[in-house]
Amino acid sequence: MFTISFKAIDNFDEIKQMSAKQFDLTKQDIEGIIELDFNGSKYGMFFDDCPFGNERLIRWFVDLLTIVQKIRTHQYVAYRIPDSANFWLEFKQQGVELQVSLVEDINREVILDLFITEPLEEFRYSTWKDVIVGSASFTDEIMKNTHQFLDFVTELNPDILQSTSIQILQEKLTDVKRLTS
Repeated sequence: MFTISFKAIDNFDEIKQMSAKQFDLTKQDIEGIIELDFNGSKYGMFFDDCPFGNERLIRWFVDLLTIVQKIRTHQYVAYRIPDSANFWLEFKQQGVELQVSLVEDINREVILDLFITEPLEEFRYSTWKDVIVGSASFTDEIMKNTHQFLDFVTELNPDILQSTSIQILQEKLTDVKRLTS
């Protein structure tokens, strides 16, 4: 089973007052916390009373949707975790399941891409590996949480739905819906 837990933690009073253009110029993203749970093997952190958040939530959801797209055309996808020193999530398609591992690259200068579709020798397994999750439940969980995040943004300030970063997120979600229908 795969689950996502997230919470926006940002200056909501400021964001509520912004136009889409102001959001594009000054913020571009909404900060918060996010945790990805692959059958008990986790990346990130989530607890309700967390007073701070330094994860960029729009970026996370765009990237998770991109993983869904890429894994449909490649048997292997590795995703460089944003703002981490050298951690990647590695996905291997195995029929209707995904085998997921947390890996570290040991020579970061060589790897410049955010997503790669071929395994690299520079990777070594980290704290957990070869966790099996269903491909369909992985996709469904990402789409469900992306919708919840967009609902949150709509309630916070519907004007910023027209911002560039939210438009990119909405387009990516629409593309994934087309792929899965």
